[in-house]
Amino acid sequence: MSIHDRAKSFCSSFLEGITNPKSKNGPIVTLTYAQSLDGRISGHHGQQLALSSEESFIMTHRLRTLHDGILVGIGTLLNDNPRLTARLLGPGELESTINQPRPIILDSQLRFPLSSNVLQQSKMNGRKSPLIFTSYEHDSAKRKLLEQEGVVVVPIKSNKNGQLSITHLLSTLCSPPFSINRLMVEGGAKVIQSFLKSNVVDLLIVTIAPIFIGVNGILVIDKNSTENQVEEEINVDLPKLVDIKYEQF
Repeated sequence: MSIHDRAKSFCSSFLEGITNPKSKNGPIVTLTYAQSLDGRISGHHGQQLALSSEESFIMTHRLRTLHDGILVGIGTLLNDNPRLTARLLGPGELESTINQPRPIILDSQLRFPLSSNVLQQSKMNGRKSPLIFTSYEHDSAKRKLLEQEGVVVVPIKSNKNGQLSITHLLSTLCSPPFSINRLMVEGGAKVIQSFLKSNVVDLLIVTIAPIFIGVNGILVIDKNSTENQVEEEINVDLPKLVDIKYEQF
């Protein structure tokens, strides 16, 4: 069996068993990220690091095809400029003929750049337009500019700390006109922490690279931050966890 076939079987087997989302008024949420042995997901100041093997990348891209939307925070978009598409496909599979998830960005201050890959590919290749969730106190001039370029901007509630409400986000996503039934969340650290803290993750997939990054790296869960509640809530109600080893697929 090829790597692509193993990844396809692996991903499908876990998703098929999840039919009722934790969020009563939201989609099924898959949270996935790669980390080092010391719990870091990036280098100093968010520097992108190679934490995934070829097999892990193939698995991630296969997962994308099984979701309606793929979500990252604006920090990840600015640091990595990802395309958020499924590209590492099997023989005979074309990007244009498979399900491509809709790119979704959490961006409370509308820092989204017009030069981003997710926007440029939607204009050039006819892909699904980016969907940005922002706060009610956003820059209306920037919103107008983004909408002129085809971006869909949706204001949602914020909590007392100014962070966008995950509950309001999910209820909006699963309702028309978006109708997102399966959502894949890829980061960064603040987004991961927010989803875990909100206790809405149905499937957690973590790949662990056999390296140490050190104290300057960005922790996926910072024990010294005000987000300590994250660990407490995970212990209370842990989502279905899949610890992926590279050789498994």
